[in-house]
Amino acid sequence: MRVLFTTWASPSHLFPMVPLAWAFQAAGHEVRVAVPPNCTAHVSGAGLTPVAIGPVPGAMAGSGQGQAKGQLKVWHSQRSWPADWPLHLDRLDEGQLGLLQALVDRQAVTAEAMVPELLEFARHFGPDLIVRDAGTYAAAVVADLLGVPLASHQWGSPAVLDVEHSAPGGEAWPGYRALFEKFGAQVDDGTGVFVDPCPPSLQLPTPATRLNTRIVSYNGPGELPDWLRKEPEAPRVCITWGVTAGKLDPKSALPAPLLGAAHSLAAAGLEVVLAVTEAQRELLGELPSGIRTVSMLPLHLLLPTCAAVAHQGGGGTAMTAVAAGTPQLILSPRPEQMLTGDRLTGAGAARHVPYNELIEDERAGQRVHEDVLALVEDPAHRDAAARLREESQAQPSPARTAERLLELVR
Repeated sequence: MRVLFTTWASPSHLFPMVPLAWAFQAAGHEVRVAVPPNCTAHVSGAGLTPVAIGPVPGAMAGSGQGQAKGQLKVWHSQRSWPADWPLHLDRLDEGQLGLLQALVDRQAVTAEAMVPELLEFARHFGPDLIVRDAGTYAAAVVADLLGVPLASHQWGSPAVLDVEHSAPGGEAWPGYRALFEKFGAQVDDGTGVFVDPCPPSLQLPTPATRLNTRIVSYNGPGELPDWLRKEPEAPRVCITWGVTAGKLDPKSALPAPLLGAAHSLAAAGLEVVLAVTEAQRELLGELPSGIRTVSMLPLHLLLPTCAAVAHQGGGGTAMTAVAAGTPQLILSPRPEQMLTGDRLTGAGAARHVPYNELIEDERAGQRVHEDVLALVEDPAHRDAAARLREESQAQPSPARTAERLLELVR
């Protein structure tokens, strides 16, 4: 069979799909990955075949990207949302609902620019199945126009967010409907098939069809360094702030509370590893002994050696930590990251502090220090993280998930 994968962004939205694409390819199926031009190198680096389609998101002429970029920054700096908010949209205030609508409008603009070339390639390739990152609206349009089965791939969130249908009454937002109407496609109802690597005990219920799958972590290609081949001499902790956060604030290496905690944890005798981008690494300058910086080191190589990891709650990092059995400190700026932090904390495998509440605390750096130490020293967190790892390992492999998807197609 021919299987077309597609996403609008990488690495965060591409990497979770890579193991499933490998599974289809290893089973002898023909796989292509349609992505914007700035994502093709990540596809090639994963050993898959990229197809460049559409412009680079954010570079669409006349698309209002300046305003959308400002709205995106607001999404990345939220105070606490109601617990399990995707199940309780009626509890969101006007500003929160407006933000969801703005996100849908932004994704619809990106999709509108992707559809023509994605549709053209799909007609040429003739896929039997389209697998999309769940936020890639263009794939839903193309699948409907061609009558091709569509599966959506989650990136690690406990919820099938379905923000496109989060308008009052559970309706689709006008911008989402307009996208389909422009190309003569029928708007979906949000209840399709979702491939979900999030362990079932963390998941929120959904009317959609879930195919649970084992986490097979992929965070990009990389070499295993010598120092990771040896047991750490002291408890090792990883501090990272994600690729997306680095793009939003390119002048900052790490938030001050995390950098301060890195120094104090190292002074307390722990081995601290700062996993950052190359640009962030250059901003850090000289650091004391006990703090190591790495860039381009896949987290799936690092986290199994760590006693704890502190991060912003992105799906890729959170699921990599789950697969590694590593306790997590989540300092969440965004609503879906807050959801992840709450669910992991409820499972006992994490501690969670919304980031915008943390930075109002005069003891922010010390608070991070104390929470990391608690994760390292309290065996209850390690035991809970180990249980989640075992739960994930008990789920169907990507190879079996590929078979199940083909069964649905047939």
